[in-house]
Amino acid sequence: MNKIPIKIVELSSPSGQTAIDVMIDVYDFDDIENPQQKIKEFKKKYFELIEKTKKIMPEKRDDKLPSVYWKIGHFFKKFNISTTNLFEITNFDQALERDFGLSYRYVRELIIFANLFKKNEIYDSISMSIYRALVWKKNQLEEIGELKNEKLRLIKRAKNNESIKREAYKKELNKLVESKSGGK
Repeated sequence: MNKIPIKIVELSSPSGQTAIDVMIDVYDFDDIENPQQKIKEFKKKYFELIEKTKKIMPEKRDDKLPSVYWKIGHFFKKFNISTTNLFEITNFDQALERDFGLSYRYVRELIIFANLFKKNEIYDSISMSIYRALVWKKNQLEEIGELKNEKLRLIKRAKNNESIKREAYKKELNKLVESKSGGK
């Protein structure tokens, strides 16, 4: 069975009140068994995701604690696992921006971050921008067989309370990738 395309929308009543809902094309109803129940379950999971995320989401971007963003990435990861076999959200980018204030790219990075690190490997003494720099280089580090080593090195630096500047760390990662890949 193909995934059923759905759309997460914000509806407005004539009185001006808004509510989030899920829409499915009427033609897709025949493709799933008990569609109304499946949509109801999806909506419940999505609303739980919104509620859990908003409870811990920092109000200001300056308050980005990696442990909080790891938890948010973990929430997104669990949501994706629980829904992607049946549904494809056709407007996921817009829904994420509207409902969480996060871009789709940032959500993907948070999911990778939650996959890459365990909860006990996150140190709030390290800036979230440092973890993101590692996430951005993840594929290249995997290709050269250095992802695990770099992750362990970063954890060790965090345990030693080493000050790490984002731009300097990005240069370190670039240099590592270039040296191991022959400057390709």
